[in-house]
Amino acid sequence: MKQHRSKFKKFIDYFSYCFIMFTAIVFIMAIFGNGQSGEAYIGNFDAEDFNTGWSVVNESRGYSESDLTLPAVVPAKGGDTVVISNTLPEDLDGPSTILFRTMLEDLYIYVDGELRETYTSEQLVRVGKFSPSAYVACDLTAADAGKTVEARFVIKNTGTIEGVKIGYGNNAWFGIIRNNLFLAIFALMILVVGIFVIFFYRFASARFKIDKSFFYMGLFMCSLSMWMLSESRIRQILFASPSLSNYFSYFAIEITGVFVCSYFDEIQSRVYHKFYLVCEGVITAQIMINVVLNFLGVADLFLTVFISHFWFAVGIILVMTTLIRDIINKRIKEYIASFIGTCIFLVCGMMEIVSFFFSDIWTFGGYICLGLLALLVATIVQTALRTEKTNIYREREKEESLMNTIEAITGAIDAKDEYTGGHSDRVGNYAGMIAREMAADYDFSEEDILRIQYIGFMHDIGKIGVADSVLNKAGRLSDEEFTLMKKHVEIGYDLLKSMDNSIDGLLEGVRHHHERFDGKGYPDGLEGTDIPLVARIICVADCYDAMTSNRVYRKRLSDEDVIAEIKRCAGSQFDPAIAEIFVKMIERGDFKAATIDGMEASELGSVYRSSMLEKRLQNDLHDKPELVHHASHVRMICYIMKLAEKNKRSFEIFFTGIKCPECGETEPHVHGDECPECGAHEHKVDPLTDFNNYVRKRLTMRDVLIEYDDLCNIVVLFDRKPEELAEIRGYITEFDGAEAYIKEL
Repeated sequence: MKQHRSKFKKFIDYFSYCFIMFTAIVFIMAIFGNGQSGEAYIGNFDAEDFNTGWSVVNESRGYSESDLTLPAVVPAKGGDTVVISNTLPEDLDGPSTILFRTMLEDLYIYVDGELRETYTSEQLVRVGKFSPSAYVACDLTAADAGKTVEARFVIKNTGTIEGVKIGYGNNAWFGIIRNNLFLAIFALMILVVGIFVIFFYRFASARFKIDKSFFYMGLFMCSLSMWMLSESRIRQILFASPSLSNYFSYFAIEITGVFVCSYFDEIQSRVYHKFYLVCEGVITAQIMINVVLNFLGVADLFLTVFISHFWFAVGIILVMTTLIRDIINKRIKEYIASFIGTCIFLVCGMMEIVSFFFSDIWTFGGYICLGLLALLVATIVQTALRTEKTNIYREREKEESLMNTIEAITGAIDAKDEYTGGHSDRVGNYAGMIAREMAADYDFSEEDILRIQYIGFMHDIGKIGVADSVLNKAGRLSDEEFTLMKKHVEIGYDLLKSMDNSIDGLLEGVRHHHERFDGKGYPDGLEGTDIPLVARIICVADCYDAMTSNRVYRKRLSDEDVIAEIKRCAGSQFDPAIAEIFVKMIERGDFKAATIDGMEASELGSVYRSSMLEKRLQNDLHDKPELVHHASHVRMICYIMKLAEKNKRSFEIFFTGIKCPECGETEPHVHGDECPECGAHEHKVDPLTDFNNYVRKRLTMRDVLIEYDDLCNIVVLFDRKPEELAEIRGYITEFDGAEAYIKEL
């Protein structure tokens, strides 16, 4: 039933996806289609182009022309007055509007010699010499039909005369609004999105660690969108005081260069930070100078903005140079999505600049809009990719930190338990190997395999709470001691339950790895597949390491005996399926014990000296437990040596002491006992004490000397050069209180 519900839900999802796509297509057709017959009549909003039959005169240049078609460029320089005139249509009926557009010029509109409308910089407060570009409307009536209309342009920049429109009422605006509304809406949308991006970064960056390029992209979007809105041909409709938009138009486009440099600086991981910082400093200084010059009346913003354009172009060239360098150095793959968006934006930006400087009749913002849209999409994609990459990196760091913690804990466990040196590491590695072999049949991912390996490392963490007298007992445990030993799985479970359980299955693996398939295990007596799979895997790995490691009461088992034991216990102690897989691995030679002669070995195949010392300690404690002075001290030395071996740190270890005064025997034996060789009694401890003091004076703070028995020490020298080792050996043999000896481990 559940499977049928799942298929039904998928059908609903696919249907809804297709239907919303179909709806979007219908939506687009409704907006841009040609319409159908019978649609409701909305009235006539048409306005006529009044662009033919114009006469043009520029007396300052001795230029005149008749029957001119607008838009057009006439010969003119700053300060010239260009007069264009035409005859209004004879069929002009009712209230109408004629619409002219200025390009920074002052404009005077006359009808039949009467001044009807004026638009000049003198009328506006604090706009400087250059009037903001604007549409200037002049009202007409039916009485004006057939009369002469004259427009006088006082040129401030170039002699560009744009087209003229006539419409009923204010209909002349309708076509302009319709043609520019999409661009204005798009710019407004970019402004809203930019503000959202800025606030989202500020409030969410600390939690999600979003790249700061996202923040600069938001600022970049805001500055460009404000510039686009201020330069829009319908800004008179958008703003109550459109002349003020002239200021933030300049400000926005000038500061954009700083945001561009900051954005690419972050995208490129601050590799070129010094270059971008210099460029940002120059642009900032230029902005400050331009603003001061404008407010002091020295130079209008329009006259100085080209300098900012120059530095903006320099910034673009700098970006292109760094991109080319990253392509050569193959760093571009680190931000490939932003690179693609950048390329599109740079091309569009250059086309916009070229259009501004080389096109007499410039339609604002089209290229920038396309480029900004591409860059926005690319930034979102790149931010997502970087966030994902950062999250993966953090997860990896978290895993490494967790792994290091696990290694430290397992090392502490192994240091506490002298009979299982390296056991936790080996069980984890064995469990990972078994899981990899099972991966195809059990659908294990690499993450699952690694997780099982980690749980194997941690499976005996509860031994931290087991008494040393039980954990390190020489020989088999009594029933009472075994009862206490079994508690280590519950101790480990309780310890980890109070921690952040970030490894799925960790608690189950720690608690249940001593459960038996026949239900006779502990602590909960689970049976068969009720035992978690990870625990069943670790159970096999744990027992395999026990069988291939030395114990005081037995040597390690041979591979044949191990296979026989696993087969015998399949279905009782072990999951039969896992046991079968494991036996096949051993028989194929794909699985070998990580021990040599039952002792822990390195990756190079040599027995660790720490394992050799552990073995000697175990044997001595089993044969003559009264011999060793402080077994816990020796176990600590074993642990320190093991860490040094795994971290590739150099050290030397040897037994040293004084010989038997009677026979020269160096084997340790307790003061007062007979020498096993000569039978001598009453060995004196005083010579060893003097010898210890003599040796300690020649050791550093990094070295270790501990007494092993009445006549023998363990000396460990860390990070010593060969000549230093030779010198120490010389000191030892020079001791004259009694005959001293050095014996390698």
